Amino acid sequence: MLKKRKSIKTFRGEEVEYNESYYINTDTNEEVYFRSAERENSKELVEAYKKKVNLLTSKDIKDIRKKYKLTQREYSFALGLGEITVHRFEKGSIQSDADNQLMMLSSNPEHFINMLDDNKERFTKERYVKIRKELLEKIALKEHQVVQFDFEEIRKNKIVMTDIEDLVVYIVTNYNESTIDGTTINKYKLHKVLYFLQGLTLYIYKRPAFNEDIYTSKIGPYVKRLKTKYGGNEVNVEKEKVYLNLGIHKLLDLIIEAYGKYDSSYLCKLSLEEFEFNGREEKITNDQLKNYFTKVYEQQ
Repeated sequence: MLKKRKSIKTFRGEEVEYNESYYINTDTNEEVYFRSAERENSKELVEAYKKKVNLLTSKDIKDIRKKYKLTQREYSFALGLGEITVHRFEKGSIQSDADNQLMMLSSNPEHFINMLDDNKERFTKERYVKIRKELLEKIALKEHQVVQFDFEEIRKNKIVMTDIEDLVVYIVTNYNESTIDGTTINKYKLHKVLYFLQGLTLYIYKRPAFNEDIYTSKIGPYVKRLKTKYGGNEVNVEKEKVYLNLGIHKLLDLIIEAYGKYDSSYLCKLSLEEFEFNGREEKITNDQLKNYFTKVYEQQ
């Protein structure tokens, strides 16, 4: 019977705690030796050591490489390393501090594209162009990742579908109170905040924040029901206060804080890059929104 236990070993001068595998003979209740368990324990010890001394684990390295959809050989070439170097690291070899720093930097597409450019002679022209194009797309997506949050933490707050008018009151009231120069939210920014809210709730919770349709336009996405109601530049609401579900409340606060500092023209630019206006106003489906925001936040 295979079992696990916490063990501590000295490895490269460090006391390392790791999960040790061992086998028990169920007839005698004695521990028995298996070569496969010894090999697994060696891997566990090395990976635990890497974590302790702040080196990327084999899984970390593999995850970075797969994010860019590269083979081990291609990732090695882009980093300027030997052909099988990444293969060795993913199999458990311990990287130097210099190689570790290089791979950590490569997790950022803006740094990795420079590494690729420095080593482009190691690729065919066609493959280099394809990889570079995908990196540029990732860099563009990163600009749209404005709201920062802990995915698992924010998912603990459940959401309920909310009346659009209550959302408007909350956004207008809290945005206007948060500005230090006395500026108030205009109709363009209101529509963008609602659009970002809908996209993020669909990504995080797999359900919408509100039940209204969003359409494309030459000034970016807008909520159709509100287009005529808030036709003027300023947005005035009759209610002074509303109480929202905790999940919606917390997410809206993050959105207002993150996007509120940008002017309407910048938000318009962002949203037009996401859903281009082709001369005809078209409905943006919830699936389209969810897929886009998933792409932005998971860089897939």
